[in-house]
Amino acid sequence: MPDFITIGCQGGGPETAPVGRSKVHLYHALSKYVTSTHCEAIDEYGLVLRVDGSIQTFGPEGISRLRFAKKQRYITLDIQIPQLVWQPLEDAELRRYLGTQVDSAISACVARLKKDGFDVDEARLMQEVDAAVRDYTQQTEGESGPRD
Repeated sequence: MPDFITIGCQGGGPETAPVGRSKVHLYHALSKYVTSTHCEAIDEYGLVLRVDGSIQTFGPEGISRLRFAKKQRYITLDIQIPQLVWQPLEDAELRRYLGTQVDSAISACVARLKKDGFDVDEARLMQEVDAAVRDYTQQTEGESGPRD
């Protein structure tokens, strides 16, 4: 089955590893629940986490660089996460935070596709994303490994 939502992660230092590990579990939950892009114009939503660390920072918290590659059939954006935001979070809090960010990111992608005149079954897509995020946030710390 193809991956309709992919998540990359660029960490700004070795201390960002817990975010990368947690991201893998979120990706698996999305793969389990999301059955389509629910938009005939694209094959993939590509999300990239930019996680600030001791070596590199990526800018203020939030969504940036939303790009729609019509010919390549994907839409992508960056989710920038400052170190002061992610570092104090325990595993369960980090999961909730990442889940909320992914939900907002997919909503931003849908808004862009609609603005460009493409039909998106937003209700079904968001229902599937919400189910994945619920599953992901209910997983325990042992499923993502210990925090550094």
